[in-house]
Amino acid sequence: MAALRGEEVDRIPWSPCMDGYYTSSLPEQGYNMDLIETLRFLRSDIMERHVPIVEAVCSQVSVREVSRGDTITYEYMTPVGTLVEERKRSGKTIYRSKYLLRSVEDIKVYQYIIEHTSYQPCFDEFLERDRFIGDDGLATPSGNLTPIQSLLQHLMGVEGVVYNLADYPQEMNELLEAMHQHNLKSYGLLAESPAPVVFTYEDTSTTVMSADMYLTYSAPQLDEYAKILHEGGKVFITHMCGKLKGFAHLIGAGAMDGVDSLCPPTTGDFWAHEARGLWGEDKVIIGGIEPPSLVWMSVRETVEYVTEVLNRMAPGKAFILSSGDAVAYGTPIENLLAVTAVIEQRGQYPLKGDIRPEEILLT
Repeated sequence: MAALRGEEVDRIPWSPCMDGYYTSSLPEQGYNMDLIETLRFLRSDIMERHVPIVEAVCSQVSVREVSRGDTITYEYMTPVGTLVEERKRSGKTIYRSKYLLRSVEDIKVYQYIIEHTSYQPCFDEFLERDRFIGDDGLATPSGNLTPIQSLLQHLMGVEGVVYNLADYPQEMNELLEAMHQHNLKSYGLLAESPAPVVFTYEDTSTTVMSADMYLTYSAPQLDEYAKILHEGGKVFITHMCGKLKGFAHLIGAGAMDGVDSLCPPTTGDFWAHEARGLWGEDKVIIGGIEPPSLVWMSVRETVEYVTEVLNRMAPGKAFILSSGDAVAYGTPIENLLAVTAVIEQRGQYPLKGDIRPEEILLT
């Protein structure tokens, strides 16, 4: 929490962004551990992601799920129409093969769902999970995405968003505003919650939106969410794991307290020290390590990579070393332990920029 508040720490926190996608690959390496067991095994600083704290309730929707082979179909039935989404299993993952919103009629049905959805707290469940993690770290909840990111990522896709904004601007803007007002209610509850920090998983990237889109549909909304959370004494972190250089200056001007899963090349395009140089020390930076690199590098290469990241981030104020999005399936656990070794042996604050990789002892 000291790092998240930009305060002095004893050492740089090391908190990989991790979920069940990675831990499901551990049996192949001879380990059988769940998420918290894995993070404790790594001796990392736990920030468990997506811990429920607010629940959305809509009595006007019934949902039916049907599986046929590798295809899963979800039907959302309402008094004003039915929406259908399709997902497919492929390898170790599942992807959307048909988005929920594919026509202007779908837009109207989804707006009905939004306008008939309310929120209720589930604070006790959150506190129970936080107590389970204990002094090893934090349980962290997820705030709703900005409406544009929700449409881009989950509901409509890039092509659908761009074409519908051009073809049906009134309907799209009405939907975006309805979603935003809906989000404000959720963030109001989050501001009253026992969570000290709130993340929103924007996945912002110049590969899916322009600077103008960010300025119009993301920045003002995020600033409103930040204002609500700050009034509740919360730290607000936006997860932005994409390519950011094209509008990094706009992100730096935002009211959020920090950016999570900052990802360097080649998956991302923004090194942590570049962000620090542009944003100063007013923004918390979480990230710095490209996840695919952790898969293919040797243990010694991992040590060299991480020491360079740390040296360039000296003195390390408001910095949490992490993967620039989720640790990839099949990442050798030895590489993650190598990161722990660097932090334990040379991660003391303030960093001086003089870590030599050959000095790091590996067991």
